[in-house]
Amino acid sequence: MFAFFRPAAHQAPLPEEHVDSTYRRLRWQIFAGIFIGYAGYYLLRKNFSLAMPYLIEEGYTRGQLGLAMSAIAIAYGLSKFLMGLVSDRSNPRYFLPFGLLVSAGVMFVFGFAPWATSSVTMMFILLFINGWAQGMGWPPSGRTMVHWWSQKERGGVVSVWNVAHNVGGGLIGPLFLIGMGLFNDWHAAFYVPAAVALLVAVFAFIVMRDTPQSVGACLLSSNTRTITRTATMPATKKNSAPRTSSSNTCCATKCSGTSPWPTCSSTCCATAYWTGHRPT
Repeated sequence: MFAFFRPAAHQAPLPEEHVDSTYRRLRWQIFAGIFIGYAGYYLLRKNFSLAMPYLIEEGYTRGQLGLAMSAIAIAYGLSKFLMGLVSDRSNPRYFLPFGLLVSAGVMFVFGFAPWATSSVTMMFILLFINGWAQGMGWPPSGRTMVHWWSQKERGGVVSVWNVAHNVGGGLIGPLFLIGMGLFNDWHAAFYVPAAVALLVAVFAFIVMRDTPQSVGACLLSSNTRTITRTATMPATKKNSAPRTSSSNTCCATKCSGTSPWPTCSSTCCATAYWTGHRPT
């Protein structure tokens, strides 16, 4: 399982004249992947609430359904922390779509398997699995933004990306109404958004990439251990040495990219955060 999430190996740098164009194109392509991908997670988060009125008609009380729904919050809180640790050492191109596929699978079970709503215990278990999978959306998105955008750019990028949960949360209602109109079945609250989420997962996998180094979009300076597109900046003090621009700066480490758990990435990211350099 963990080998499946292994970070992508570093590739040989692209020719210098192609680095900037490739880098700029890829990071907005990747942004589309994490934006639409994270919006897809929200298509699968509040489905149970839409089905509650129909489940009450089947004999469940609000208290029983509330107990079942609590599984989402419990699992989500645990997963966002624990799966975040795994995500830091994983390839987001696989990690984000995988969580989306698991969550969609749970919704398909709710939509097509009568036993899924046969008891509070069964609903609690399935919703717990869904909540755990939901915790796999933010960590790879955050990791991706740290790798592909500098510290100065990151605030604006994260702000725009954060709109994704509003987009996804706002679409679930219309999708449910479309499903009701087409199938006249309240279970459409589960399987129609799940079908859309499957397409989103495929899209995210196609457009996302791991780090700039994994696509050769960084250059290695010959006299430093910093991968950078060299551009001289004015010195901040008299007689001080010039510094390089961080517009396409990545941390160069001894990681070969072949190990499933690179041990140097955490130190690299911590250093990059405080210096404004983009990490590996």
